[in-house]
Amino acid sequence: MAPLDYVAGALEAWPLYVLLALLFLLLHGWLIKRWAVGIFDPLALILAANAFSWTIVWFMYLNGDIALRHLVYFVVAQLALYAGIGMARLYLPGAVSARSAAHDANLPALTLAMAAAVHVAATLTIWAIAGIPLFRASRLGAFHGSGGLGVLERLADSSGLIALFATVCLFACHPKSRRNIFVYTFIAWFALSIAMSGSKGALLSSGQQVMSALFLYTGLRFRRDRFWGGRAGLIVLVLSTVFALGVLTAQQDSDLTIAALALAYRVMSYGDVYIYAYPNETLELLQGDNAFIGMFGGFLSTFRLFPVDWLYPAMGVQFTGIVFPNLDQISGPNPQHPVFGFHYFGHMGFLYSFLLGLLTTAAQTQLYFRQHTTFFSGMLSFMAYFAVVGISWDLEYALSNLANLVIGCLVIVVPVLLLRPRAVLLTRWRLRSATVAETSHRHGVDFDRMKS
Repeated sequence: MAPLDYVAGALEAWPLYVLLALLFLLLHGWLIKRWAVGIFDPLALILAANAFSWTIVWFMYLNGDIALRHLVYFVVAQLALYAGIGMARLYLPGAVSARSAAHDANLPALTLAMAAAVHVAATLTIWAIAGIPLFRASRLGAFHGSGGLGVLERLADSSGLIALFATVCLFACHPKSRRNIFVYTFIAWFALSIAMSGSKGALLSSGQQVMSALFLYTGLRFRRDRFWGGRAGLIVLVLSTVFALGVLTAQQDSDLTIAALALAYRVMSYGDVYIYAYPNETLELLQGDNAFIGMFGGFLSTFRLFPVDWLYPAMGVQFTGIVFPNLDQISGPNPQHPVFGFHYFGHMGFLYSFLLGLLTTAAQTQLYFRQHTTFFSGMLSFMAYFAVVGISWDLEYALSNLANLVIGCLVIVVPVLLLRPRAVLLTRWRLRSATVAETSHRHGVDFDRMKS
């Protein structure tokens, strides 16, 4: 069923939806405070979005629109995910709370220069070939079926993240960089690119990335108000909301009231895959029965390790094609783990959800929230965490982001290391004593374990 049609038909019962939303937001707020380091942690957004998924599934069941078996499987799968997240935190070693060490400014500066050049070239080429995303009918799928031009979008995504991380590192660790005109030129360009991206959440995502990088290299992790990211975090939230309203106003050529309603619907639609899947048993019409192809085929085919002709259509795109057979756009809902797992594994799919919970915590504790002694180890762990933390939300998209990371490293990081072949070794050698000296001098004993 189309989400807008469902919303229009169920308007009379929406007080029930509001009550359910408040209940599940409160419950997930407790999980966010316990599991996420702050609102800038991507896991916090995933848990908040999950609250709306719980809301819409329970709303549809209480409204008599879906079968009991869908509700039961959804609840079991979600609880299995949370059990995996919680159990992994009991057994995996916690992340140390000392900040990552400072390092030579030349390496992040060279990385920024390389990444910025790639980002500008890839973005301008995309705009020249396919148009500016903000003014296209759909910002997605510009190079679908183009036979390789999609690598431009992958390079634009990965190079932007690499450049943003290097910029934050320079600002946080090397005050002299704050007077560098090149750095400010890139910041202005990056702001323009996200404004033209057509993504309502682009500024929020970039703000999360900046705050997370600051968590690595500044004293943010030691502050009592670190959950909200201090004053900067609140400013990011306000600006992100204004930015989203501006994008909606430009895309729909509407006034602020219509844009605000569209934004509210966008927040509600975090659970739209269940409206597509459960009413009318649309879930039973999906193609594909090989779990390996469904999970890893897209990632492997990016590097020509798997035949493209053997791939199934993306699950979200399949839902859109079923509900809107005449729609000529590449779009669709995120196939969250209860839908994805049930399709490929049936009633045993909750084990898949449990495994995703384990992997999510492993990514958080072992990739990101730990001390990093080199610039590249911090950057790669940061990027890998942002790529894979959303595996429960959309496995296909998470692995696509991981492919972007691999491509970005090949095009940007490898040339940087060729220019400075001893950079990683020299940095590691220098920091063995400097790390302990800095953290002990400024913060005392900072190696207490994070709360589970």
